[in-house]
Amino acid sequence: MNSFLNVKQRRAGVLVSLPSIVSEHSFECGDIYSLYPLSNWAKDIGFSIIQLLPLNDTGFGYSPYSAISAFAIDPLYISLHLLGLPIRSRKREIKTLHNNPNRVRSIKIKAIREHFETNEKEVLKETSLFLQQQPWCYSYVTFRVLYESFEGKNWWDWPKEFQDPYKAKDFIFTEKREEAMFWVYLQKIAYDQLSAVKLHLEDNGLYLKGDMPILTARNSCDVWEHPEYFLMDLQAGAPPDQFSQTGQTWGFPVLNWEVLQKNHYAWWKDRLTYLEHFFHLYRIDHVIGMYRIWAIPKEDKTALKGWFHPQFGIETSEFLKVGLDPKFIESIGLIHEFKPNHYIFYWDFWKEESYQSLPEETKANLFPLSQLHISEEEKHWREAGEAIIEIFETFSSMVPCAEDLGSVPSFIRDSLYERQMIGIDVVRWTKSFTTGQFIDEDHYRENAISVLSTHDTSLVMDWWKNEGDQEEKLQFFFDRLGKPRPETEDQVLESLLDFAFQTKSIFSIQLFQDLALGVPDVLQNPEKHRINLPGTSDKDNWTYRFPILIEDFAEDFQRNFTLRKFVNSSGRN
Repeated sequence: MNSFLNVKQRRAGVLVSLPSIVSEHSFECGDIYSLYPLSNWAKDIGFSIIQLLPLNDTGFGYSPYSAISAFAIDPLYISLHLLGLPIRSRKREIKTLHNNPNRVRSIKIKAIREHFETNEKEVLKETSLFLQQQPWCYSYVTFRVLYESFEGKNWWDWPKEFQDPYKAKDFIFTEKREEAMFWVYLQKIAYDQLSAVKLHLEDNGLYLKGDMPILTARNSCDVWEHPEYFLMDLQAGAPPDQFSQTGQTWGFPVLNWEVLQKNHYAWWKDRLTYLEHFFHLYRIDHVIGMYRIWAIPKEDKTALKGWFHPQFGIETSEFLKVGLDPKFIESIGLIHEFKPNHYIFYWDFWKEESYQSLPEETKANLFPLSQLHISEEEKHWREAGEAIIEIFETFSSMVPCAEDLGSVPSFIRDSLYERQMIGIDVVRWTKSFTTGQFIDEDHYRENAISVLSTHDTSLVMDWWKNEGDQEEKLQFFFDRLGKPRPETEDQVLESLLDFAFQTKSIFSIQLFQDLALGVPDVLQNPEKHRINLPGTSDKDNWTYRFPILIEDFAEDFQRNFTLRKFVNSSGRN
């Protein structure tokens, strides 16, 4: 495949959390080798896209969306088998649905370290060349060695001399050069293995889709080296909605787009250039954040005191013009001076008792101020977001796909539509704005990906059994189509998959667990097979392991036949 232009055709695919896909040659969790038997199965079914969740190094953490580097691949994913190391898991059978990533990573690193030390003279030349070609590795490796030394402690709590990236790099690559080069070697192996997978998929007519988180952990190499790229006194999140009355706080620092722009978005360009070594398409996580993001003071535990950033705000003079003192309004907890003489209104401020107790005349003058610059703000946000996305498209030939879920303002939805950006439509949420009912297959957005579930939702069978109105679902997915009502879980899942593939969406990419026809535990206990439950501890998430080896899963004739039929009948083969 010399061109990415062929990608934009009607296609089907599978989304996997790589550590969950265990193969015969994996060491206790899925790794880069797992993509070979997975791609063989996908090709046999008629799938032509394999989508991965982020592969970034999570350090001692768990979530790939809270990584310690925006570039580095987690050593967890290195295949010992591909490296030629004869180390096998203790048992072939998968006994539990969870792996221990820190334990597995530690064992792998120990084995690769022994290999590195034994063959140091041979591998050092290639490792040094890789370091020259990938300058981001200098800062990542320095950070990683120090991060290990200080057992994951936040970088701002390190000794002062190591808080200066330039001094730290000089120290690590001088005083601890062998250790530093080992960590470079780990990245070189991961690069070689993953880029080889991309070529293998190309040879077999398949495309690999990656994931680019928009935000970065505060305790990360990128924030440590370039704090100027981030607004360190703020954290990103989401405003209150029907799912959370207090909103979401994510802890990640807010991007400083002004500084990034002055630097010609070099950090983003480097990220996208590196990703292109591995992927044909990529998912832009939280694309809304390219336009605006909900910014919250970093110490806050809820998102109630946040605001959309960037924002003009209401000036002091605009309060005074209607006879109001902004300092008084701030003192009763309705607004906040986020920069000198510029104020934002808190979310749902009109519901506060302090607002309700104001004289009616005061309320009549105050409330309109909260709406004063909305049209100007939206125009500014749209122009700013489109400028960022447009320049991103010049950095890479990969096909971008927008994660545009949640409460997407109409101006952003219109912008993405006009830019022909591929979005995501989750079947359970894709309903008519007027009637609130499910929409039929032909009324899905063509320029989108239809999915039954995402890594952040329950599996589709959990949704079917435990969420929403059962009768409404039966009428739409069965009665409407003249299908007999289901008697088994397999029949439910088959109908839902058939619907998702039949949608008008250009791509239909399904979570691996949602393709598990004939796997009793996944169908009967889908809640046990979820990847992530937002708002809960990382340690309770991101450790999921599918109960069947991918090679064994791929041998099921009936499942393969059924999936192949759906792909063919929907014109996605």
